[in-house]
Amino acid sequence: MIRRSRVIPGLAVALLLGSALAAQEVESPFFEVVDVNVVNIEVFVTDKKGNPVSGLVREDFEVYEDGRRVLITNFSAVADGRPVRAIKSDRPETEGEIAQAPDRRRPLIPLQEVPEAQRLHLVVYIDNFNIEPFHRNRVFNRLREFLLQLERSDRVMLVSYDRTLNIRHRFTDNPRLIAATLNELEKLTGFRLQANRERRDILRAIDNADSPEGVMLRTRQHASSVANDLRFTLAAMRDTVQSLSGLPGRKALLYASDGLPMVPARDLFFVIRQKFQYMSAVLESQDFDATRQFKELANQANAAGVTFYTIDASGLQSLTAGDAENARASSIDGGGAFADSLNLSNLQSSIQFIAERTGGTAIVNTNDIGRGLDRVASDFKNYYSLGYSPSGAGDGRFHEVEVKTLEKRFNVRHRAGYRDKSLSQRMSERTVSSLRHGYQVNPLDVRLSVGEPSVHQDNFAAPFLIQIPLKKIVLVPRGTLYQGRVRIYFTAMDERGGIAEVQQDQISIEIPTQDFETAQNKHYAYEASLLLRRGRHIVGVGIQDEYGTAASFVSQSVDAGSG
Repeated sequence: MIRRSRVIPGLAVALLLGSALAAQEVESPFFEVVDVNVVNIEVFVTDKKGNPVSGLVREDFEVYEDGRRVLITNFSAVADGRPVRAIKSDRPETEGEIAQAPDRRRPLIPLQEVPEAQRLHLVVYIDNFNIEPFHRNRVFNRLREFLLQLERSDRVMLVSYDRTLNIRHRFTDNPRLIAATLNELEKLTGFRLQANRERRDILRAIDNADSPEGVMLRTRQHASSVANDLRFTLAAMRDTVQSLSGLPGRKALLYASDGLPMVPARDLFFVIRQKFQYMSAVLESQDFDATRQFKELANQANAAGVTFYTIDASGLQSLTAGDAENARASSIDGGGAFADSLNLSNLQSSIQFIAERTGGTAIVNTNDIGRGLDRVASDFKNYYSLGYSPSGAGDGRFHEVEVKTLEKRFNVRHRAGYRDKSLSQRMSERTVSSLRHGYQVNPLDVRLSVGEPSVHQDNFAAPFLIQIPLKKIVLVPRGTLYQGRVRIYFTAMDERGGIAEVQQDQISIEIPTQDFETAQNKHYAYEASLLLRRGRHIVGVGIQDEYGTAASFVSQSVDAGSG
């Protein structure tokens, strides 16, 4: 596993135009580098029946950042999977027109295909550690149907959590491959069975106990074990979210499990309090409260632009308020309406929270998730994108966002906010994401070549060469020179998925005015080395033209001494 990579001393940078045009140190240019950062908020608007509302225009929305209204500078709408533009009319609609078509405000003109910047990246996340096999396999039947509804431009990835995170299928624009891979997951064990058995055993022990002391000790131990498992579960989800942060376009995560405890063993502590009037039991349960961890996950998802859609695969189990209120605290078979009601609420509240906080929805209390998945598919095909320039300048803070429509009869969903990242942070994330997910985009026509690694102390130094056509770089006149500025980001990933810390370097390019035309047919070259451990790696490079807006992300594999 790579723990750290570095540039080997003696890093060489050269311009392939001869010695007269060699790279050199320059003063700060007069041409200011502008970090154009637009916050885009994906907004879902539905009527009271949950149907998507189309035909809205920019003037129908208001956006607030940290309570202050901001100017919407970018606006686009997608209806039925295609970009559209609404035809505005000065004539207000009558009540009869609204009643006849409540989900369509104005006539629509179809536009071009969905651009790359709005392409969907969907991760289907099966939490095998927190699901019973029967529940999981029942969900898969509907999930396969859902996958086949996706647009051809959508990219889907399948992962599972089985005590460790496993990528079952990398991003593909063929959802049939993902649907087929689900067949393999049906053969795996679901770990929730064991946890449920232990919970029922403790409920029986509480039912048979004459005093709270022994069952309190056992409940604390159980809660501690569940809390520890939960930390690893959420860490895997955060890792998945982080890996998506640099991907372009829209990002969603469809998470399926039997729920996650907001407070581990909350129901057991309450049952002990109710049976023995042991009031401190509930207070002790707060020691295991994971609310903050779920908030951190939701905030990280919002910062990465990832919308959560969550599925409670356990199905319809809810009890009426009267049943829960009048039921015994526990029963000899380990059930008990009171305990089961608390347990269900505890497991569902967490996945509902992260879905609502990130602008998605939760599918709960149903044995047939088909209708809920239809709503998810509708979100993917019907939405508005609102963009504005943030007030901060990469301050790193999380900013709350609220979107309203002038029509109060509509329901509006969107992520709760965003983290204002610097250009350097965004480029580092995109470099890592492109490396991890094999995403390459190359408007600068960058060439990356990696040489044969050589032994360097206990590791291997892998030389690499980056070549950039000068005609692709924005060069601005400065006296007798043309000047450009490029920032290069590079890292490497080992065969286990470990990624080294991203290194970066800023390069200034100067070309004498008399050589400018000749330079248009030449390349700028950057040469360096990465220090790698033995094994196979993929070197990833991101290049940002700081006077322009273009950025390229390329990668190449290399074998460091394992052949």
